Amino acid sequence: MGSVKDSAVIGSVRNNTSVGYIGQRQSGLLNRQEANVGTVKGSFVMGSVKNNTRVGAIRQSQSGLLNKQEANVGSVKDSAVIGSVKNNTSVGYIGQNQSGLLNKQEANVGTVKDSFVMGSVNNNTRVGAIRQSQSGLLNKQETNIGTIK
Repeated sequence: MGSVKDSAVIGSVRNNTSVGYIGQRQSGLLNRQEANVGTVKGSFVMGSVKNNTRVGAIRQSQSGLLNKQEANVGSVKDSAVIGSVKNNTSVGYIGQNQSGLLNKQEANVGTVKDSFVMGSVNNNTRVGAIRQSQSGLLNKQETNIGTIK
């Protein structure tokens, strides 16, 4: 949804994305849920990145073993950008729920994470609520909001 994933771009990337609701549910083993909205992920961009992203709600639920959930909204993740990054991101609600063993949850909103940026970064991020819950053993939760990590 308005995302640039695993790409090479020479020029600018402009995402103007609006989503009301995303719901994902899984049970079992070795599952993966990703909600990438207005996101640049795993890409190389030579030029500017401008994300204007609005999301009402994202709800992800999993049960089982070795599962992974990601909610990436208006983020630049695992990418290289030569130029500026400007994120204007608004999220009403993100809810993530997992039960089981060795599961991982991530919520990245308006974030530059595990990326190389040569230029400026400007984040304007608003979040109403993020709720992450897990039960089980050896699970991991991570929330990054308007962060450079």
